Amino acid sequence: MSESVPKKIRQLTQVRIQAISELAAYLGHADAAMVSDHAEWSRSLIRALADLSRTAKETEVELTQDAIQSKSLTVTEVAKAAKLTRAAVYLRVEKDS
Repeated sequence: MSESVPKKIRQLTQVRIQAISELAAYLGHADAAMVSDHAEWSRSLIRALADLSRTAKETEVELTQDAIQSKSLTVTEVAKAAKLTRAAVYLRVEKDS
């Protein structure tokens, strides 16, 4: 049986999930509010999507590192879950360790 998620990693991930949720909500509001100004609409949505993408990628990298270091998943399992090659997982873990 697998161990439970460490409190620290869960709290950090919950903070990131909340940030992603807020960015997603902002996207909906910006879409509606900026519809009369094409330039501002584009600018607002691009910024929010870039922030959302960055936050999601940072979270994915942190969870990848945790899964490998804690041995809760194998490199193959992480690669499959993240839709990456095993080599990409090794590079990610080595680069950010």
